[in-house]
Parts: sequence; C-alpha cells; structure tokens
Amino acid sequence: MYLNAPVLALPVAKRQPPAPGLRSFHPLASSPPCDFHLLNLRMLQAEDDTLPSAEVALILHRKGFDCGLEAKNLGFNCTTSQGKVALGSLFHGLDVGFLQPTSLTLLYPLASPSNSTDIYLEPMEVATFRLRLG
Repeated sequence: MYLNAPVLALPVAKRQPPAPGLRSFHPLASSPPCDFHLLNLRMLQAEDDTLPSAEVALILHRKGFDCGLEAKNLGFNCTTSQGKVALGSLFHGLDVGFLQPTSLTLLYPLASPSNSTDIYLEPMEVATFRLRLG
C-alpha cells in the first residue's frame, strides 16, 4: 500500500510561532483485517451548519489476491477475515448506531439502515457506508 499511496512530506516555513498542538484522535481500536483497506472515514455535512454531523461516511476496499495463493497462507504477518468485518468492534470508544450501505457518491441508499454492524465484501469490491457513531 506504501507504493500506491506514498507519504507526502510538505515543507513549512518556520517564520510563524508554532500553533498550539491538537489532541490526537485515534478512532480505530485495531487495524482492519489484512485484506481490507480503509479508503476514507469522514464526517458528513450536517443539515444545521452550526452543529457537527452525527453521521460519517466509511469507504472500504477489500483487496483481491491471486487465485494461485492458498487461503490459509497468504504470506502476511496477520490473518484475513475472508471478507467479513464487524464494524462495531472496529472503533475505539464509539458505538455504531446504524449502518446503511450507499452508493459511492453517498447520494443513493442501497439498502435500508440496519442495526447489524457485520458486513461482507467480495474481493476487489469497494463499498460505501453511512454510519452513526455515538
């Protein structure tokens, strides 16, 4: 993944005094399974601009592997989940209120909202979900 998304180091002029540091925020309790890549996790725009939105967009990609590889030994130091992820245990200190699969643009719901936080993706599938975290 480093070759696909290298780290961008942006130089900054040190003419201004440093801004006060922000508190770090680590929403994930653990890394996603090896066969999943978290493409984006972002807040959605709220109806009222003065309040933060209660919903987030989660875009996941399940990687595909060569058919010649055995499912039990993919050469990783971690295990795959065979396409299953429990989003309820993925976030640290945040409960998933509801989960709704949507189109990649988040404009069209693909299914009704669900209280179940377990999802399944086929290899090489990209999926977008609307979540309410609390």
